[in-house]
Amino acid sequence: MALNIAQTHVSIDHRALSAIHNNIGNVYCMFNDYDHALEHYNEAFRIKSKFLPNQHPIPSSDSYDLDGDPRMGGPQPLFNSEPQDSPGLESEMDPKPDYGYTSYNGTGKLEGKVAIITGGDSGIGRAVALAFAREGASIVISYLNETEDAKEIQKVIQNEGHDCILIPGDISEEAQCKKIINETVARFKRIDILVNNAAYQGKQVDDSVEGMSHDRVLYTFKTNIVAMFDLTRFAIPHMPKGSSIINVGSIQAYDPSSGILDYATTKAAIVGFTKGLAEKMLEKGIRVNCVAPGPVWTPLIVASFSKEKISQFGANSPTTRPAQPRELAPAFVFLASGRDSSYVSGEILAVTGGRITA
Repeated sequence: MALNIAQTHVSIDHRALSAIHNNIGNVYCMFNDYDHALEHYNEAFRIKSKFLPNQHPIPSSDSYDLDGDPRMGGPQPLFNSEPQDSPGLESEMDPKPDYGYTSYNGTGKLEGKVAIITGGDSGIGRAVALAFAREGASIVISYLNETEDAKEIQKVIQNEGHDCILIPGDISEEAQCKKIINETVARFKRIDILVNNAAYQGKQVDDSVEGMSHDRVLYTFKTNIVAMFDLTRFAIPHMPKGSSIINVGSIQAYDPSSGILDYATTKAAIVGFTKGLAEKMLEKGIRVNCVAPGPVWTPLIVASFSKEKISQFGANSPTTRPAQPRELAPAFVFLASGRDSSYVSGEILAVTGGRITA
């Protein structure tokens, strides 16, 4: 069975063309022909991203089967993104990550809460910021220097009637960590949720530790784990009983890649940090947990790997694709909400697309 769309040189309604590809994909699914279905779903997604950029500031989830086969829940390799310099810009990715703009609907689980999300300008952090806001929380986003991305998600959140402030700066510096906490408390008087999400991942190297300079390793540790200590210790005095600290680990803690061993080692440290902190914090009525993602389509990827690696990213996952950031956000909502996870602390919640973490 093969369906083709004739190529023409006349003016094209790209919205209609995207819908046609989506419908053809649905037909292939009816015949269990998932390879051809994915070709058309990916083309529908490409058309939306390239030719309809003003339709939404972030991609729609509508082209994918969110309630069915998990392999069909998002775009699959091959990807067209070019490598970028760190920290990477979402605005230059192809396809653009899906943050749940059209699919996530809140139910008030975080109403009245104040949440800090480091690295909330893009990637997993942006999806979490959007979901938390739609659950009723006021949002504080810290970011390095990706102002365009940060202002984009701030606008989305504010247009939906929620508070969102931005605090730029490098969290590898202790003073910046203190600034984030102080500015949050000055504005909102409290902190209910701290999401330690921001991370640095250097370019993949071929020869493991021999190719990693002292400065690179030091900066990776300062950003990924030392900042987590600093932000947490500054935040705790302002966190009432019932608050939640959520750290972001990685599948790399359990299955490290030698080419990014510095990054992987910090993610292993975060597991120990989470478990060690959790027991002590329960004495203060604060829960501490960790989300450990598998491969996720974020700016971190295009800032770390070669074009060849980027094009195949996530292909070796059991789901045959990387996660989209929107697929991580519900895990954070669960751990942030006392309604859902009041008896959960010290846990590592793996969202890995079927990859085993233990």
